[in-house]
Amino acid sequence: MNKKAKTVMIDYSITKILERNKKNARLAAVFAALFILTLLISISFITIVAILSDGFSTLISGSELCSNPDGDGYESKSSNHINYGSYGSDNSTCLTPDCIRLAANYLNNMNRDANPCEDFYEFACGKYATRKVIAEHEKKVTVLSEMKREMDRHLKHILEKSSRENATRSMKLAQIHYDSCMDEFAQDDLGVQPLMSLISNLGGWPLLTNARFDSIDFQWEVLAGHLALHGVDGIFRVFVHSSFDDSNKHVLMFSPPKLFLEKKKFYRKVPSSNVYLQYYRQYVLSLLSLLGVDMEDETGVIEYQVDDIIDFERRIANLTRIELSRNHSSINNMITFGDFKKKYDKINWEAFFNEEMRSNLGRMPDSLLINVVDVNYFDNLYSLIKSKPLSSINNFLMWCLVSNYDFYLPAKYRKPMLEFRQKMYGVSSDDPLWEVCVGEVRDNLAMPLSTEYAHKFFTQRDKKIAEDMIRDLKKAMEQTLLNADWIDESTREAALMKLDAMGHKIGFPDSLLNETAVLLPYAGVRLTANQFFDNAISLKKAAYRDALSKLHRTPSVIDWASPIIAVDAFHYFTGNEIIFPAGILQFPMFVPDAPSFSNYGAIGMGIGHEITHGYDDLGAQYDDKGNLRGWWHTETMTTFQKKKQCFVAQYGSKIEPQTGRKVDGKMTIGENIADNGGLRVAFQAYQLKLDREKETKRLPGMTEFSPNQLFFLAYANTWCEALKTSAIDHIMDTDVHSLGMFRVNVPLQNLPAFSKEFDCPIGSPMNPFEKCRICENCNARYKTTTQKTGFVPLKNKSFYIFLSTSSDPFDTVTMFSLLIILMFFIQSAVSQNANDKLIACCAHDPQIDPGCAAKYCNFPNINQFMVLPFIAECGPKGNTVSRVWDCISSKHDHTQCCTNQNVLPLCRAFCNASKAVPTDMLKYGFCTSEFDKYRLCFRTHLKHHNAIRQ
Repeated sequence: MNKKAKTVMIDYSITKILERNKKNARLAAVFAALFILTLLISISFITIVAILSDGFSTLISGSELCSNPDGDGYESKSSNHINYGSYGSDNSTCLTPDCIRLAANYLNNMNRDANPCEDFYEFACGKYATRKVIAEHEKKVTVLSEMKREMDRHLKHILEKSSRENATRSMKLAQIHYDSCMDEFAQDDLGVQPLMSLISNLGGWPLLTNARFDSIDFQWEVLAGHLALHGVDGIFRVFVHSSFDDSNKHVLMFSPPKLFLEKKKFYRKVPSSNVYLQYYRQYVLSLLSLLGVDMEDETGVIEYQVDDIIDFERRIANLTRIELSRNHSSINNMITFGDFKKKYDKINWEAFFNEEMRSNLGRMPDSLLINVVDVNYFDNLYSLIKSKPLSSINNFLMWCLVSNYDFYLPAKYRKPMLEFRQKMYGVSSDDPLWEVCVGEVRDNLAMPLSTEYAHKFFTQRDKKIAEDMIRDLKKAMEQTLLNADWIDESTREAALMKLDAMGHKIGFPDSLLNETAVLLPYAGVRLTANQFFDNAISLKKAAYRDALSKLHRTPSVIDWASPIIAVDAFHYFTGNEIIFPAGILQFPMFVPDAPSFSNYGAIGMGIGHEITHGYDDLGAQYDDKGNLRGWWHTETMTTFQKKKQCFVAQYGSKIEPQTGRKVDGKMTIGENIADNGGLRVAFQAYQLKLDREKETKRLPGMTEFSPNQLFFLAYANTWCEALKTSAIDHIMDTDVHSLGMFRVNVPLQNLPAFSKEFDCPIGSPMNPFEKCRICENCNARYKTTTQKTGFVPLKNKSFYIFLSTSSDPFDTVTMFSLLIILMFFIQSAVSQNANDKLIACCAHDPQIDPGCAAKYCNFPNINQFMVLPFIAECGPKGNTVSRVWDCISSKHDHTQCCTNQNVLPLCRAFCNASKAVPTDMLKYGFCTSEFDKYRLCFRTHLKHHNAIRQ
């Protein structure tokens, strides 16, 4: 119950009690005497509080809350107001190498001159950027990018140092491809010949030789089909994916192609006023020049054709409607293949699906159901194609091929792309060759490389620790869903079913232990050490064949929808599962021997983040089986949308300091919801962990911080980053995640537990009046204001001081303390009155065991900690349990009272005491924690009514 509601109840209770007793002069006299007594006690009480509480003096003096000499309105870090807890001297310090590294990380990143209540990111990460050097080829340095680089070093060692003689066949493929990538001399010797051979095999590209285009035998659908086999989208993309309607089936998907500039927003303006398209145009011209195109053409034909290529791609981009769509029903458009061909009969689909594609897809009858991801795109595609000559379509498709394969040419042919990246992203050099080649093998031969990595850097013990954390995180999410009073019961039940069914994959799949399974995706692949370009073609064709072959296979629970060597985690909507590959379960995100606060604050938040994705604006559209289905009640969904808009507005108001740009709250909404929910459930899970076992480890040099404070430091250290100013715009334009400073500060601003742990005063930057949250007992925008609630937390968290608009805080505090103590005496009288009735009821019932009656038939003895012992001891003794329950509850329906007391919705069944008995609680063990709320309702009712007749 919130504090305002408690205040209202106190006022109501006092009024009710006094009205019912004002005819009783004797009782009134007692109350008068108690009033005088409690006045004296209150004065003494306030005096003690004023002495003991270091925050109270400012209230008495009427000064600004927690002001400092600098006049900023909040105490500085050095003030005693910032409550750095201490473990105490009886805890052991973890001195393992990983613990020492972890402590060094935290301490080196920390800016102790910053006030954690003003900017926690600056406090936790303020020195990170000053210690990092952003390489010329990088846009930024982050904790995750450093983890990736460390993983790449391990992969480099695997590829270079592993025994070649004893290597498995799959590992030999990886090593050969790596060697061919590193062999720049062989690439220089071959020059552009491999690319020209590929172009020739696909029908040639007259633009390269300034020759005349012959359209007589040209079918763009045939060329598009061959490009698809080479891993190039072209005009549209065809791929296999789990069905949105039935996750137990695969379906063929038709969608718009991937765009070279990534986002539709980069294509909106016309080229003359669009700097991104100008960068793109220069890249095309520079690469064509290196490929031998005569750029001195006085007629301007080459530049015209280049402009036409860009115009065609721009018009494709403007046809798409799915980029900003977060309504997955709009991308689920099932149709039979026969009806699809009839609807879009101007396109020769038989020519597109060439023999090789069909051999891998298998049967494609007209009755086959397919999914048209973007109907608007395909409805208008032929009009676009018809508006262009066939030469333009050929130019565009061939450019798609060249821009996908220039990476595999000698270094000098990659310079145009480097210049483009420099302008677009702010990077000024190419990646080191070894990083490029490790990345190439990781992308195209992930299975054998993952096998070696997982064997060396991930253990079964690691997996067990991660799985234990997942159980805690899911339990915390369960409690969150149970506590969300804005969710109707049918939606809550479905949400809990989804959580219970949510699977998880940790580390790596067992299939990596099977060489046959590892080799399966690369069937028929033959690689040669000095043929980098041709090796790439073989691998890309094999990957596409493998993907198509899954069409008629049933998705398996053992299949992984993510790479293993990825420094990332995933939520797979149609699988209703979360995935944590071995690559993300590494230092400093996951440190098995470190104190629990470190793991729960870092990878624990990541686990919570992925679980929350199951309930964000996208995940909420998928049910427990991973099927796209509307399972939310309309009113609940309306409330959810309002809560979602709170986050959109909150993040949309945040300004990046170097550029002055505001965060795109709409583009980042899914990740922002997941960040907030992930942090919340991770902290709750950590509390569950502490309930089971005390935190006994501490980090060297950090004993001034409590475990909870270190949890938040671990969380913040996950998102420390250093950004290149020239790259910030592009990052904010393309990344669906908020920048690190906002990933840290905003979720913490929305979490009251953080402000409590660091004693951040209400109204300080890290404890704002307005907060957003999804799954809590709150409105869309949760307000924590002294004007609204009337409560301000003191340094001693056992006390709350009530403030009114009175100019004399001392009088107000005294009166409220008086009322609290007076209420205590009144409630004692009420309890005694009700307790006498309860004792008498049990004493007069011959079916109640006398021993149980003596032990449990009084309100002080029957509480949430005694319910289960009561059931265990008295359950075997006839009808004792149910008859005692009748006396305690008066066999009355207390549902309304329980609702007012914020009893968990699923536990309110026990409030209708004529229909439920305590033994039923064994089915819902968590409801025992609500028993004290039932007891308050039962006792209040019994005070004003006669006991039942036994």
